[in-house]
Amino acid sequence: MDRTNFEWTPDFWQGWRESRNPYRRHKSDRDRGLVLRFLRLSAGERVLEVGCGYGWISRAIWEAAKVDWYGVDRSAEMIQQLRLGATKQGAQSAVVDATSLPFGDDCFDKVLCTGVLMHIAQDIHAVREMIRVLRPGGSLLCSFNNALSPFSLPVRLWNLRKKGFVQKFRLPRSVRKTLWKYGVEISEVAGDGIISTVPISAGGLSFPPASAFQNVRKIDEWAVNRIPWLAYEVWFSGTKSARP
Repeated sequence: MDRTNFEWTPDFWQGWRESRNPYRRHKSDRDRGLVLRFLRLSAGERVLEVGCGYGWISRAIWEAAKVDWYGVDRSAEMIQQLRLGATKQGAQSAVVDATSLPFGDDCFDKVLCTGVLMHIAQDIHAVREMIRVLRPGGSLLCSFNNALSPFSLPVRLWNLRKKGFVQKFRLPRSVRKTLWKYGVEISEVAGDGIISTVPISAGGLSFPPASAFQNVRKIDEWAVNRIPWLAYEVWFSGTKSARP
């Protein structure tokens, strides 16, 4: 793939999510674990996954509970790949822009959007749409790239070589204020990791090195559980209030 003209594809995303690199695999496994931990799924719930991709997170949801699952993604290729690998009977998916969800108000019990909002130019508008379709008392789970992460500056510099590529980094405090403004009361916050999430490779060298993974993982899990505000990706879980 020509990274100077970047496009998401199922092959690229699957290669990233299911990479042999221990740090990437650790992040992917932790992401799936965070989804199940925060959503607390129950049979019969209507669940909307925005930016479902080829189904990496979706499969964890399908296996956890017999929910009515709906998945949307802007990429037709992603939706096609998801349908080919779907293991859930009745799973519904469609090519949809997150900033214009084709659903009525207050119609889902739970809405999630992970690893996606940072790549949407109108990310706040997408958040408002997700809150709109969530019923009062329902749960929202979303994640943002963190401007306070030690990886924030290097990644943004690296992305300058990718034409048309969007990757935003926001301050956790501003995200919390935005969610509150549009009617979501935050109940839990977590981070994916501080230094064990996005290894940087150049000239045959990698930081952190793969050989140090086990030690780095233990230290990182200890740290991120205490100071999630330094994580590369910060996750917010909250409940839609009845207030206007």
